[in-house]
Amino acid sequence: VLVNREKSTFVATEEQNENYSVFNARYGKFESEITKHYNFFTDVQLSGSFGKLSGEIQYRRLFNDNRQINLRFYAGTFLYRSTDSEFFSFGLDRPTDYMFDYNFYGRSETSGLFSQQYVMAEGGFKSKLDTRFANQWMTTVNGSFNIWNWIEVYGDAGVFKNEYKSAQFVYDSGIRLNLVPDYFELYFPVQSTNGFELNEARYMEKVRFVVTISPNTLINLFTRKWF
Repeated sequence: VLVNREKSTFVATEEQNENYSVFNARYGKFESEITKHYNFFTDVQLSGSFGKLSGEIQYRRLFNDNRQINLRFYAGTFLYRSTDSEFFSFGLDRPTDYMFDYNFYGRSETSGLFSQQYVMAEGGFKSKLDTRFANQWMTTVNGSFNIWNWIEVYGDAGVFKNEYKSAQFVYDSGIRLNLVPDYFELYFPVQSTNGFELNEARYMEKVRFVVTISPNTLINLFTRKWF
């Protein structure tokens, strides 16, 4: 991936606005049946200022009583790193997406509605914790289980390490409205490392959402195997 950015005369240049190139090699496997879905991938990224290795395993299972369980495991580590910017770090609740892999509607938004968009990537957390990036390594587990139709409970737990700091354990949990899986979902945080989030001010700004309007992705909605 080669990214060339046009420099602005009016805005000071930061590292995330500089040109960069990344060699990316990825291997994955996908299996989907009526009652279960399984996929995994491994990913290697090499650049002048960093090298990363990561992997993900995702599993879904539909039981006879129409209950469904979703499990995901993610792990990533830096092979080397010579930058002080968090632009290429692992994201706990939202990737920086420097490879442009995801359809973010507000890619650089840090507040407002578009900043609440959620994609299941990297750490996969739904709550925005005090420390949102890891520049050494990260391992997380994400899970959800439906309690009635499209209403689910979810939970995430992980350990990550930043340079010059001790490894940190974090978690979150809440309610997921899985209206159309992977296409229209809402996440309502309840309890996390932040504490009891329902008591916090401006709670609706903490709600995360998944909405897909990409034509190619919507086509997959009607061609995918459902279970």
